[in-house]
Amino acid sequence: MKVLVPLLTGKENNPMFIEAFTNKVDEVVLLQIVDKGFMSRTSSAIGEVRQFRTVMDEIKKIVGTKKKKCNEITEWGTTAKKILGIAVLQKIDKVFLVSDHTQFFEEVTKELKKNKVNFEAVEVIEEIEEDEKKK
Repeated sequence: MKVLVPLLTGKENNPMFIEAFTNKVDEVVLLQIVDKGFMSRTSSAIGEVRQFRTVMDEIKKIVGTKKKKCNEITEWGTTAKKILGIAVLQKIDKVFLVSDHTQFFEEVTKELKKNKVNFEAVEVIEEIEEDEKKK
């Protein structure tokens, strides 16, 4: 099975999320999308690319230890359209997303459903920072 993992939240390097798709696949395609329409006003494209580069590198390292093939793609454009296009071009079996309770996430998943793309949204529990534990 070949899966597409779009980097949308910055939480895709969470071990729980990676575990959700690595056991089921032969190949992982990581997709970084620079979508200026949804980029926060305070961040720049370079900042976004750097942030997601770190996430992508962490995922690739973990996927590599599981002996799975891992490719990466960086695209500029509209998020939903890029996910749909890459899913078709790369012959993706399933798209894995980190579940996010935002309007942006809802719009992306609505578009995937409308176009009958097989996807799974995985709920990720973030670990509490050490400083937060001490409070």
